Amino acid sequence: MKTLIIDGQWNFKRNFKKQNSLKSTTGNLCGGTVGFLFSLKAVINKILPDRVIVAWDGYHAGKFRYDIYKPYKISRGQNFESEDRAIMTGGAESPKAMEMYEMTRQKIILQNILDELFIRQMECDYVEADDLMAQYILRSENDDEEIFIYSRDGDFPQLISEKVKVITPDCVWVFDKEQYEKKFGHTVENELLMKCFEGDDADDISGVNGVTREKLIEYFPAIKTEKYSYGRLVEECYEAKKDKKIGKRKIYDKIIGAEEILYRNARLMNLKKPFLSYEAIGLVETVKHAVLDDTREIKSAMDLFREEGLMYHIGEQYADSFFSAFYMIMTKEKEYAKKMKI
Repeated sequence: MKTLIIDGQWNFKRNFKKQNSLKSTTGNLCGGTVGFLFSLKAVINKILPDRVIVAWDGYHAGKFRYDIYKPYKISRGQNFESEDRAIMTGGAESPKAMEMYEMTRQKIILQNILDELFIRQMECDYVEADDLMAQYILRSENDDEEIFIYSRDGDFPQLISEKVKVITPDCVWVFDKEQYEKKFGHTVENELLMKCFEGDDADDISGVNGVTREKLIEYFPAIKTEKYSYGRLVEECYEAKKDKKIGKRKIYDKIIGAEEILYRNARLMNLKKPFLSYEAIGLVETVKHAVLDDTREIKSAMDLFREEGLMYHIGEQYADSFFSAFYMIMTKEKEYAKKMKI
């Protein structure tokens, strides 16, 4: 089975920002909703999956990491209380609050449409989309399931394996294990270690200053093909320091003194140990094994599209062509449902 799993929050937000003035024929903003569906159609046609799963950030997503590390996503202006007020006041407090409110409004419409298009969805309070995606992938390790991740999140490459690939945002490249190692110059097994040293600017997670991926490859050539732990790096640093010719290099002391930062970053970024509640774990199991309602048809999604005034951006004459990718998913989900009922 071939599964496409999508970082819904990322894909929705980037389309919301990119098409922030797009309106439906009912006069409402719709850039996030319409842009998401066009990009989803493109990636489905690229991968031709048997099922599609969209994961969303839940209510107060990121709180687990924020409780460990207060600067987490601070540059994005993440504020749980202001998000709540924006929803309760309809965005009346400020332009930023209105944007939060509008994103929530469009997201609800989009999720309703995705339900009608036979797209499986995951969302759980306090849990981030990438943790739900990681849990699904980890639970599928022993299954006959090929998984394609569609996200820009720099943490996902650590999950690349023989059965897990990452699709670039433009849908041009599909990174498998071999392509990853060719691009970055080291085995994918060391990706988390590299990330822990680098940190993550997008999430405001600081790294170890002066210890880059390139430096690690330069000073520890075996890291290109052999799995490394922090402990092994420290041992090799101490050995190198004994050599009078190279032992004074500052990078060795930086690595030896980085234990606290690396431990923190590993907790924050290790997707093989995702931040999950018991509810989230159960949700992933449900989504993985669910049999969707096979009495529905794509027509209900098209009707909802018309009701929301979105068909204008496709064109009635092109509706069948646009929804053909989703018809393929519907057909495969109905086949799965029939098989599970036998």
